[in-house]
Amino acid sequence: MRFLFLFCTSVLAINAFSQLNPSREWFTLEGFFHAKRIHNKGIMRIQVRKSEKKDDAIFNEEDHVGTYVFDQQGRLIQSRRFVKLSRRIDTSTYEYVYKDKKLIQRVEKQGAFNFSYNYQWFGDTAIVEIKRDENTLDTNYTHRTAVSKPSQDRLKYTYYNSIGRPMKSIWLKKNLFGQISYRRESYARSISFIADSFDYNATELQKWLKWNNIGKQSKILKEFTYVDGMLDFIQVSKDGQLIAKYALLYNSNELVSSVVIRNVIKKTISVYRLQYEYFVQ
Repeated sequence: MRFLFLFCTSVLAINAFSQLNPSREWFTLEGFFHAKRIHNKGIMRIQVRKSEKKDDAIFNEEDHVGTYVFDQQGRLIQSRRFVKLSRRIDTSTYEYVYKDKKLIQRVEKQGAFNFSYNYQWFGDTAIVEIKRDENTLDTNYTHRTAVSKPSQDRLKYTYYNSIGRPMKSIWLKKNLFGQISYRRESYARSISFIADSFDYNATELQKWLKWNNIGKQSKILKEFTYVDGMLDFIQVSKDGQLIAKYALLYNSNELVSSVVIRNVIKKTISVYRLQYEYFVQ
């Protein structure tokens, strides 16, 4: 239920003057946008194009890598990712359906695969996810998530499999401003875990540290810099070694127009260019 963490992290009070949410991974099929920001700007569609180059080389031809479509409330209703292969373009599509401000269905189409994930909400205390293979009309699984609040600043999400046994837990801790400051994901039959901590300066996310004890242990640190309230630069380190740098450029509407990524290890530069379409006012 990756969607659930995305919904949980939406309460992060990151008020950077940007439509991108720096606490989420970028340019994926899942959402990484601030819905309120998308709504306020009247954005209907975002097209993402990418070009890249190695050191001492020129940029390759720009490719269309993603499309994101929103409703008038700023919610993501469709996302498409395009991967250029040797003889064709591989396309993956997600479609999202909402009711009463909650996600009730996500449809995933990737090549020959076509799955739907249907969600039943029981107030704020439980969620049921039913995965269905739309090609065979078979139900693959029914999972349940129970939500509890052990203390004023903590939330716990417990995931159960189809026979009612717990599979994993996610703990979220908030700071005094209601921002998520810590997340820990652990598994029922092992001592493995993945943890994230978030540090803020007032309303702005300053640092995001991710670590784990699964396989080869590692620590990834992302540090964020802002200019006039807008996210400007991100530096990424792994186990103390710098691995990547992100720079953001904005258009006259104060929306991100480009994200420039320097991969220090691979010695490459990637440029993601964002194009916007708006609802007619």
